[in-house]
Amino acid sequence: MMPTTSPPSPTDVIHVRDGADAEPLSPVKVRLARILDGRDFPALSQQIIETISALDDDASSLQRLTNVVLREYSLTLSVVRTANSAHYRRADRQIQSATRAMMLLGARTVRQLASSLLLFENYARRSAGLKELMLLSLLTANHAREIAIKLGRVDPEEAHLCGMFRNLGEVLIACHFPDDYARIHGLVRQRKISEGSAAFEVLGFRFEELGEELCQYWGMPDAVREGIRARSSAFTSESSTITSFADDLTNAIYRRDPARGDARSDLNEVITRYASRLKLTRTQVREVVEAALEETRELFVNAKVSVDGLRMRQLSEAACSALGVQELGGGEWDHVLTDGTHAALVALRAELTLEVESKIDPASECDLGQLLLLAIEGALRGAPFDRVVACVLSPDRARLRARSGLGNGVESLLAQLDVPMTPSGGAVAAALLQRKVLYLPSDRAMNAVELQFASSRGIGQFGVFPIIVSGQIVGCLYADCSAREPLPDRDTLQYVTSLTSLVVRAIEARRQASATPPQSSKPVTASMTPEIKGALVLRLLQGESVGSVSAASGVAVAQLEVWRGEFLAGALSRLSGA
Repeated sequence: MMPTTSPPSPTDVIHVRDGADAEPLSPVKVRLARILDGRDFPALSQQIIETISALDDDASSLQRLTNVVLREYSLTLSVVRTANSAHYRRADRQIQSATRAMMLLGARTVRQLASSLLLFENYARRSAGLKELMLLSLLTANHAREIAIKLGRVDPEEAHLCGMFRNLGEVLIACHFPDDYARIHGLVRQRKISEGSAAFEVLGFRFEELGEELCQYWGMPDAVREGIRARSSAFTSESSTITSFADDLTNAIYRRDPARGDARSDLNEVITRYASRLKLTRTQVREVVEAALEETRELFVNAKVSVDGLRMRQLSEAACSALGVQELGGGEWDHVLTDGTHAALVALRAELTLEVESKIDPASECDLGQLLLLAIEGALRGAPFDRVVACVLSPDRARLRARSGLGNGVESLLAQLDVPMTPSGGAVAAALLQRKVLYLPSDRAMNAVELQFASSRGIGQFGVFPIIVSGQIVGCLYADCSAREPLPDRDTLQYVTSLTSLVVRAIEARRQASATPPQSSKPVTASMTPEIKGALVLRLLQGESVGSVSAASGVAVAQLEVWRGEFLAGALSRLSGA
């Protein structure tokens, strides 16, 4: 369990008593204080703290985590990709929504993944040297995750987190004290001493001491701090052993001195050293290295951090040399970044719409709060908005209140959107009472009340998308953007309107389910022949949504998903036996 208390402030970290009893500051605390006082570092600290302090799998934690995840494009893709990996995937359909992915993964896994990638995002764009260090940290993190998956006894995302933070101290010195970092490596080259000895001579401490100190400040779990100082010893936990092995694997393959001779002997020495603890075969190590390379390449692509194709090929060649193979599988290293074309946006909108549609049926076990969050994410990722909020009427229908939202600065907006549901209740309530989609200034120029609303919130445009059920207003989706231009086009507004229509259908379905008395007769599936079940599955495979097939047949969505999985498994079995 991660700590729930707030981390100490920089002054707490280096607190000194006044007077004759004053204690001298330790060198590592002096350096940490200087880093924490840096202009851009508090932002990273706040993001890390926000992420690790979202402790539970409740609605509040899910919303806070979703906001952290959606701020970074690569983090969104990584969360979705992790949910779709073989280790976590539970259905045959790919997940595209980060919200749904987090429902599947749980807050703890997402916290670990997010913390790793926030560190990567912060430093990978700083300089060529830091990009190289983050590349190596990412390889270590991916080695650790793959090893954990192979062994099956340690949480893969915890292993990834430990691997990413393993060399945090070195990254901090390289970024914030580049002259000292250069001196350390100068000593290593000139006097042929270890990096640890050189760091102690220049700094008065080793890299890992600074990494541990900052992890303590952030409130990182004990496993991360243990992983920073772990070595190949029988006295370390399995998690720490995996972290140490993953780092040694990275060093043996990618950070070795070419003058040392055969790369294979270095790798063999590492494998032998850990053989009694981890019991990985050479084939398994090759699979770990291969998978980690591909994961690393994909994250650099997703994060849109440029990396020289030549450097990536060099990494691949180094791995081949150490493993004694001609080539490794996986994607091409000269990968071209996607450019966010219209076709890609259309495809993303279709997938996000399908995520919401799949949860309309009450049998999906998705409550309205979760479904609203799916719709909000769909609007935020599929349209050029800064913030999207779901508002609902109070039980007495007298007030309009924000229920949940995503986007930059949404927390303050949630507190402000609690207004009387009258024409005088403000711009949002007045717009909603018109009972139609209103986006300003696309539809018309703003009036005085709307201009004051926009100005007070620092936005250039906003819209209200009503949610009307059985002729009654129940709420709306509110969206805004700080920029005045460009304004969303007609297709974008229609897309968000379609999401609100799905929310309406979900509310209607749940009302109908609650009004229908329980059936004492046999379930509808009891009398279905295999031919009828097969026909329903074929409708799914032909592209019909699972929600519409469920509504037409009376078969629960969950049961249809089971039948589809059994159908595909049977087909594969027949093919493999052909």
